[in-house]
Amino acid sequence: MAKRYFEDIADGEHLLCQKIVFTQSDIIEFARRFDPQPFHIDETAAKESIFGGLVASSLHTISACTRKVVEAQADVAILSGVGMYEAKMFNPVRPKDVLSIEAWWTDLRRSLSKPDLGFAGIKCKVTNQKGEPVIEYGYRYIIACRNLS
Repeated sequence: MAKRYFEDIADGEHLLCQKIVFTQSDIIEFARRFDPQPFHIDETAAKESIFGGLVASSLHTISACTRKVVEAQADVAILSGVGMYEAKMFNPVRPKDVLSIEAWWTDLRRSLSKPDLGFAGIKCKVTNQKGEPVIEYGYRYIIACRNLS
């Protein structure tokens, strides 16, 4: 597939992201390594929590969704990430949940000081299999522009 540059991306253009399934073992494994809260790693403790059962770490949710967004934009000449938009969490992710990611390019602007670079954002809305909102967040990237010479 041909490399896509800053000029090839349109504000509002959607990315085709694959769905993601959360398993109980994935939730526990991620949490044990990175966010060992009882409601992420212990079923008994999770049942007694405000969640009433095991839930994925929000960091796990963002990480897993990031993987799908990166796969969807694989042909874009991204040079670096430079930030994230605020993450807003609405509903927890539970074992067997299937998440859908709606992602689109936004806030495109060419660098004034380095015209061979562009800045672009991707905003994401994630819902579960019931259509309930799970999380909204986004990224900011530096993207290569076509050769100006």
